[in-house]
Amino acid sequence: MAKKKKGLIIALTVFVLFSALYFVLKSLNLSKEETEQEAAVKTVFEIDAKDISEIKLEHNGKTSTFLHENDVWSYAEDEAFPLSESAMLDFVSNVTSIESSREIENPEDAAEYGLDNPEVKVTVQNKEGKEVLLELGDDNEAVGGFYMKKDGEQPIYLVDSTVKQKLCIEIQDLAETEEIPSISSTEIKKVEIDKDGITTRLKKDETSETGWTYEKIQAGKNVASVAADSGKVSSLMGNYSGVTWQEFVSYDKNNLAYYGLDAPVAVSVDYEVTETAEEDDEEAAEETKVAKNVVFYIGKQNEAGDYYAMLKDGKYIYTISAATAEGIMTINESDLVSSLVADYSFADLDKVTFVRNNETYVATKKEEESEQKYYLNDKEVDKTVFSEFFSKVTSMEWQSRSIEAETNNPSEMTIMFEMNGGMKVTVDYYSYDANFYLIVDSKGNKMLANKMKVREMLEAFDSMIEEWQE
Repeated sequence: MAKKKKGLIIALTVFVLFSALYFVLKSLNLSKEETEQEAAVKTVFEIDAKDISEIKLEHNGKTSTFLHENDVWSYAEDEAFPLSESAMLDFVSNVTSIESSREIENPEDAAEYGLDNPEVKVTVQNKEGKEVLLELGDDNEAVGGFYMKKDGEQPIYLVDSTVKQKLCIEIQDLAETEEIPSISSTEIKKVEIDKDGITTRLKKDETSETGWTYEKIQAGKNVASVAADSGKVSSLMGNYSGVTWQEFVSYDKNNLAYYGLDAPVAVSVDYEVTETAEEDDEEAAEETKVAKNVVFYIGKQNEAGDYYAMLKDGKYIYTISAATAEGIMTINESDLVSSLVADYSFADLDKVTFVRNNETYVATKKEEESEQKYYLNDKEVDKTVFSEFFSKVTSMEWQSRSIEAETNNPSEMTIMFEMNGGMKVTVDYYSYDANFYLIVDSKGNKMLANKMKVREMLEAFDSMIEEWQE
C-alpha cells in the first residue's frame, strides 16, 4: 500500500513538472510570435497630402466632403463654413500614412470585425481622380487598435486606435474659432455685468478702504455701493482668466433669438497688458501698460446644459460650459462684502463723530507718555468703557439689504468715520419695526439689523456718556 502511494506521488510530481515545462515553452513561443508580429508593422496606405484632391467622411449617418484646390481646403456641403486650415491639415495627416501592426489575410466573417456594414468610411481621392476606400470597423480595446479594410480587399488590418479617434470627428471640430484674449486675473480693473436690466459692477477704487468697490445699478439708480473684500475679489477674478470655448455652433448670426443672444447677458472685462517697445538694447526697452477690454455675450442653455455665447462684434456662435458661464456672469454681493455694518478699527481712524439726541460727540485718540488715551470733545473718556461700546459698533451685522425700505422715524444715532486720505463714511440708525433697525450709509446702502443688537449699542453709548459727564 505504501509503495502504491509513493508511486502515485512520483507520478503526480512528474505531471506537474511536465505541465510547468509546457506552459513555459508555450509562453516563450507566444513571446516569439508577438515579437514577429510587432516586427511586421507595415504601411498599408500612404499618400502625399499635396496630392489629395478630396476626402469624403461618412460617419454617424452624415457625409462630409472636403475639397482641396489651390492648396486650400473647403467644405463641399457648405462652402461658406469657416473651415480652419490648421485643423483641416491635422485631420488630413491621419490618412497620409496608415500603419498596421497585424494582418488577418483570410478572415472567415467580416462581421466579427465590424466590417460587414462599417459605420465609418473614408474615401481619399488623388488629383488624378483615383479613389481609395478605407472602411473602419470595431475597436479592439485589448490591444488599443481597430480593424480596417482597404478598397474592399480581403485582408483586415489592425490599426492604432488614435487614427480612428482623429478621423471620427464632427464638422464643428474643424471650424475656425476666434481667439479669446489672454487675461491675467491680477490685471483686471473692472468687471461689469448687464443682466435683466440690472448692472452689477466690480471695480478698482482708490477711494475704497479695500481697494475695490461693488456697485449695483437698477433703473438708472445706484442702489448699492460697498467696499468689496480684496481677497474675495482676487478669488473671483480667476473666473475671467480661463474662459474657453466648449465647441463651435454656427457662423449664421441671423437667428440670434434661437440661442438667446438677441438679448444676452453682457459681461464686460477691463484689463491691462504689458507691452514692451522694441529696442536694440533689451535692458533699455520700455514696458508700458495698455488698457484692453473684452465683452462676452451669454445666451440660453442647450440640452446639455452648456450656454450659447459669442464675443461682442464676433463672427461666430459657440458654447461654453455651465460652470464657466455662471462663474463670469454672476457677481453676488454677499460673496464679496462683509456682513459688518462698519468694519473699522478705531486705531486706524483719525476721528469718529457721534450724533445722538441732537448732541455731537467727537472721539479722538492721543499718545501721551507712551500711553494711548481716548477723548470725547477733548475730554478724556475711560478707555475700557469706550472700547467696549465701540466694539458693539464695529461688530454690528446687517441681516439683509432692502432697497425699498423707508421710514419717517428720525435718526437715533449718526456715526461718521473719518480717516486720513479723505475717507469719510456716515451711518444712520433708524427704528424700523418690531424686529429691525434700518441702517443707511452715505453710499446709499440700506440694511436691516437686529433690533436688540442696535438697542444694546445705543444703551452702551448712553451709559458711556453719562459716566463721562460726571
